Amino acid sequence: MSRIPMLQFALDFITLPPAIAVASITAPHVDIFEIGTPLCKAAGLEAIRAVREVCPDNLILADFKTPDVGWLEAKMAFDAGADLMTVIGGAPMATVESALKTANEYGKEILMELTGVRDIIPYAKEWRQVGIEWMVYHRGWDEEASNRQWSQDDLDTIERLIDMGFKVTVTGGLTNESIPFFQSIPVTALITGRAIHAAKDPVASAIEIRSTISRLWGAPRPDYLSPAGNNTDFDVAAKAIRWGISEMDLLLTTDGADCPGCDAPGNFCQGTKTAIFVPDNINVDDLIGAIERIIGPSNAFGKVNHAAFYLDPAQITNFSSTGVIQLLAATGNALTGLGHRVDLNSGIATANQVLGN
Repeated sequence: MSRIPMLQFALDFITLPPAIAVASITAPHVDIFEIGTPLCKAAGLEAIRAVREVCPDNLILADFKTPDVGWLEAKMAFDAGADLMTVIGGAPMATVESALKTANEYGKEILMELTGVRDIIPYAKEWRQVGIEWMVYHRGWDEEASNRQWSQDDLDTIERLIDMGFKVTVTGGLTNESIPFFQSIPVTALITGRAIHAAKDPVASAIEIRSTISRLWGAPRPDYLSPAGNNTDFDVAAKAIRWGISEMDLLLTTDGADCPGCDAPGNFCQGTKTAIFVPDNINVDDLIGAIERIIGPSNAFGKVNHAAFYLDPAQITNFSSTGVIQLLAATGNALTGLGHRVDLNSGIATANQVLGN
């Protein structure tokens, strides 16, 4: 499960052009675009195809809330370009299983949408047995309009689902002000719609919400800490990575903002994950592949979006300062191998100085 929840933007429009317009400008700041149920009904599969065309690097969820013929609707969604599809919680188990079977064939995922489900945990046990891994915990529009507030009962239920092994997405009128209510639990994604698309500046709103999520969930949780280290070790390692990367003339970023420096009052780094702009002449997927060929598969590096990748020393197996330097060196060597020369010696020397080597 991702340490920092993904930001999902619900495109709850009833016509396609405004949805495409706002998706195209917010894509760098969003992880998942949701083709909202109203838009699915209004524009059909063309909505999925159109968003996929303008946002090739984002995940796309088709919020079909499928009640029947699960296999067929899953096939339609995935053929159109969706990565994820919802099935309504009241659907027969046969529908759930057929949708899941199709998703597995495509390498995609099915999410159970809990709108209207009263006895969530008993149903969840059945869904878990057939292989469902992801839930959408939903406070509906009508409930919100009826002044239904989030409560401790919601948190308790979400936490029980997570303890059962589910990834959980939370949705229901979330705003930058209400998101902190959920910071005590490791949710997988948070959905917001109107808070972005109804804002005067949707891009600024998306950046603000993304930054809030990073700030609230950014510090490493105990399950992400290696027995070989502690928070201080990881903080120093992250600083070594950031300073080393800067010496290699690479640019750090959070939500598209330029780095003000580790010691600046407005420094934006949270936790140990560092996002780095990919040089203009390099494809991010090629870079990730090159790093993997040098040091093998690892959660210590990965893709942020089409323009950035990340390094996270807290994810190094058998954490050590040597591993931190190896991660930095692999990044520099991968870039050089792809035709972008960096001052790797200066980067490593600076990182070693920060680490006290």
